[in-house]
Amino acid sequence: MERQKRSTARREALRSVQEVDDVKRRAFIGLGLSVVLLGPEAAARASEAQWDQIAHAWSYEIATAPDRSALLPGLAADLKRLHANGGPRHVVAQLSSYVAAIAVSNGDHGTARRWWRRARSAATGDTHLIAYVTSREAVQGLYGAYSPAQVVTVANEALRATSAPCAGRMEALGAKAQALSMLGRQKAASDVLAVLERTFESLPVDITRDKLSALGWPEERLHHVRSYCAMYGSDGGEAARTEALRLYSDALWRSRAQIRLHRAASEADAGLALDVLGPLEDAQRSDRFVRTIARRALASCESRNAAGTAELREALA
Repeated sequence: MERQKRSTARREALRSVQEVDDVKRRAFIGLGLSVVLLGPEAAARASEAQWDQIAHAWSYEIATAPDRSALLPGLAADLKRLHANGGPRHVVAQLSSYVAAIAVSNGDHGTARRWWRRARSAATGDTHLIAYVTSREAVQGLYGAYSPAQVVTVANEALRATSAPCAGRMEALGAKAQALSMLGRQKAASDVLAVLERTFESLPVDITRDKLSALGWPEERLHHVRSYCAMYGSDGGEAARTEALRLYSDALWRSRAQIRLHRAASEADAGLALDVLGPLEDAQRSDRFVRTIARRALASCESRNAAGTAELREALA
């Protein structure tokens, strides 16, 4: 209530109604989604099914938040409740992997590694969950935390956890294909992409239909992987980008920005990269999941001496 009063008092100083809503929303999320969904008293005695609901809600926030750092207080609050009340360890693993994703967004790879270890420890005994959190580590590692060779190693570890079609196995195959492309091993990457497509056909529908959370693996993710690989020479990039942008929800701003930056990198189009970065807020522009691809676009433009390269370099300075 006090946070709500403070945010209301700042209403006149804010630039738009959207900012007012964002401040109020962050204040509530900062209490933990367990409190938002269940209320303060019920949050302390949440059941396993309720924690599953909370974890799914967090997976949506992680996928769509403009500034992931704003989610840290709420995640910390819910993790504290989980530990204090002996909550389900699989939810601890999921939320820990989300903290790691925030650390990667901020470029804090040391913190990300610590939270990946916590996530893996909490996932012990659940093969699907081990595959999920380890594959998330592999994918996130592509954005500066690991070398491409290290990403392949982590992805293989996730693949060994289970052979069943699941989101974790898809994430691991996608990360491996992308890392192999970065290493210039296009034939090996193409082989992994073929396995990825076959595995996608076997996924349960609840995974392929979940478009707005970090727990799903819909068709657009398949096109996203192909688009990424095409930055490094794989075929089918333009078709993959077109399909990904057609299927991605507007709420998934990060994924849509990445796809457009894949195109800018592939075509050495500095103007397109600037068009992508221009409308983004400061926190979005500095998010490492966006910035890493933008820097790839800059490197492509520099290698071809493309028009607008200096302006793009300045925008990323």
